[in-house]
Amino acid sequence: MSENAPFTKKTKRFWLTLLGAVMFVFGTPTLTNAAEDKALKGAVDYYVFGLTASESLPNKDSSAAAGIARITLNWLAYQKESDTGALQLRVDHKHGYTDSTLSEFVMGNVGGFGLIQPAFSDIGLRLTNLYWTQTFNKQSTDMMVGFLDTTDYVDTYQLGNPYYGFSNLQFSTGSGSIPIPDESTFGGVLRHMMSENYYFYASFSDAKADSTKPFDGVEQFINDNQYFKSLEIGWVESKDDFYLKNSHLTVWHSDGPKEQASENYGANWSSIYKTGSWIPFFRAGVAQGPEALYKSSVVFGTGYSGVGPGMLGIALGWAKPNAELDDSYNSEIYYRMNWGALSLTPNVQYLHTLPFNSKADDSWIIGLRGNLHFGF
Repeated sequence: MSENAPFTKKTKRFWLTLLGAVMFVFGTPTLTNAAEDKALKGAVDYYVFGLTASESLPNKDSSAAAGIARITLNWLAYQKESDTGALQLRVDHKHGYTDSTLSEFVMGNVGGFGLIQPAFSDIGLRLTNLYWTQTFNKQSTDMMVGFLDTTDYVDTYQLGNPYYGFSNLQFSTGSGSIPIPDESTFGGVLRHMMSENYYFYASFSDAKADSTKPFDGVEQFINDNQYFKSLEIGWVESKDDFYLKNSHLTVWHSDGPKEQASENYGANWSSIYKTGSWIPFFRAGVAQGPEALYKSSVVFGTGYSGVGPGMLGIALGWAKPNAELDDSYNSEIYYRMNWGALSLTPNVQYLHTLPFNSKADDSWIIGLRGNLHFGF
């Protein structure tokens, strides 16, 4: 991901264009009427995440915190029986509260190998997604075209959302073994239910995406020919339980985000099945090429909704770093609590093997995530 980008003229032009688009949405009578008819919906979110570690490198902070302000707009522009067409827009502002950034904390401050909440950085304004989504064939087929967030559709599962579920990247999309493009990657996605229980999910997008300069992705897509491709074949018990009772195999290929293309490919397996209050899961991935964080990753754990009003999550993971380093072992437990618009999620993680820390071999990390959500 590109987490350090100067505020260039192109970037300024992008945000002026985006501002104009938002003004168009709220200023156009047709869309204003759509909002009155409930066709235009939106949400405002504020996320905050902070953590502290039992071990840190010399002259490095042992804690870090950051926030994300987010606005989401969705315009249902077309509906015919069960088929729909909608425009989705999501913009974030990412900012740090401390000198140390969460996206670099594990490697830069603790001396471990891995990532915790890499989405929480200090890059400022950026586009997360802007795309058209269409459903047809009585909602058996879904298509998205535009500036996409790959974590919305590649190797997803119920507990992997870093804003609501696990915080360690190994327990999120790709299990750390897929070099996910930056948000607002330009491309397309197609999902089709081949039967009541079997589906495929195919994607093709710009591997060089930079969410602070998203419109550059169109030129890159046409001229640079560096792409991220994925194909997922899966089973679901029913479409209503798509993320809760799901097993799938994902194969992928990436030309990498750097100026010089590279060969990257791999495969991931995921199984999750909710039974009663339990949501057990098993996930694994293997990768070849220089861009993935891990060459191999194996994860298992469970969610549990039988303790109080919230959701408990527990996960254990083993990984082989994509470098000449010792194997990594990660574990995490969290409990998400909701009170109306507010949710709080304390979590505890244990990291074993700290290859960049000569004084310690493991570390405990305690974190707290908060979210305020307002829909309109």
